[in-house]
Parts: sequence; C-alpha cells; structure tokens
Amino acid sequence: MMESAGEFLASSQKIYLFIAVFGSVIFAILFTLTVIGLHGGEADLGAEGIPDDFQPEAHDIADIQGLNFFSLKSIVAFLTFFGWGGFFFGHLGWGGLAIAFGCGLLMMFLTALVISLLLKLQQSGNLRSVDFLGRRGTVYLTIPAGRQPGGMVTVLLENCTRQVKARADEEIATGCDVVIESDLGGEVFLVRRNEN
Repeated sequence: MMESAGEFLASSQKIYLFIAVFGSVIFAILFTLTVIGLHGGEADLGAEGIPDDFQPEAHDIADIQGLNFFSLKSIVAFLTFFGWGGFFFGHLGWGGLAIAFGCGLLMMFLTALVISLLLKLQQSGNLRSVDFLGRRGTVYLTIPAGRQPGGMVTVLLENCTRQVKARADEEIATGCDVVIESDLGGEVFLVRRNEN
C-alpha cells in the first residue's frame, strides 16, 4: 500500500505543476492588486480620500501581535512553493512530498513573518485630540482675541510637529509660546500663553 502510494507520488508531476501554476497565478493577482492599491476591493471614500469605515486602531491587531499563518497571502505562498517543490522533487516519491511540504511551510512562515514585520512598521499617523492637550506650541498665525477664528499653532509632539487651528481669550502674536488647554471640537483647540 505504502509502495503504491509512493509510486503514485513519484508519477504525480502534473498534479504538482497544476498546484504550482494555480498558486503562482493567484500570487500574481494578489501582488498586482496590492501594487495598484486595491487590496481585494474598493471602499467608499470620504471627503479626504479615506474610506468612511476606516478604523486604524482595529486594523490587523492579531497580525501585529503575532504571526498569522492562515492569511490569504500565507496560504497562497504555501500552495505555490509546495507545488514547485513537488514539481522539481516529486520524482523522489515520499521524499519529494516531504521536500514539497517543507518548501511550502518555509515560505508560509516567511510570508507571515514579513507581513508581521511590515505591519509593525506601519503607523496610522492619526492623532487623537487628547494627544494635544497640555502640549507646548508656537503661534504660526496670530490668534485673535475673544476666541475668534483665524489662529494657527505649530504643536510639538513626541516624534513630529503638527499645525492646528487655535482660539484664545486674548490676542496672541505670531512667534509666542503657548500651551494647549482644551479641545473645542472640530480640530480646534483653546490655547493660552506659556508663562514659563
């Protein structure tokens, strides 16, 4: 029984080739969709070109914390390299099957590892209003008195600077140091002079 199964495996180069070509075609399609930015589907875009249902905080948290071996890309990588490994080493019977399986598992692991590392590098770039509270900044455009619109402040954050709309009770001239006191809503912040 085992010998006949080994003989079948040794003569199943066409099956391995079919799996390899199928996996390669799916891989090429996924790669093309990724390069042109579709990622398997289009979303309704909001006013700023960002999908309306985009939630950066909830995006692939499981992938970031650990390897995801059962993502579509990992499974396609397994099929592709299992097929090509079997095509080239299938004539060895059981040994060829083991080599093909090993090639598939290795590429599945490498794909999951690369995706995990890339997701760890990814930053949403989104800042919450609370990230600005208590931060120091410099007035970029003079802030009118009476909380009137028109003022802008360059805020110093940990790894970057951001310009935000600012209001104040008193007029604050360009170049003055300020501290952000509260969020007025709509990405507008109440500031006061920094007395330190």
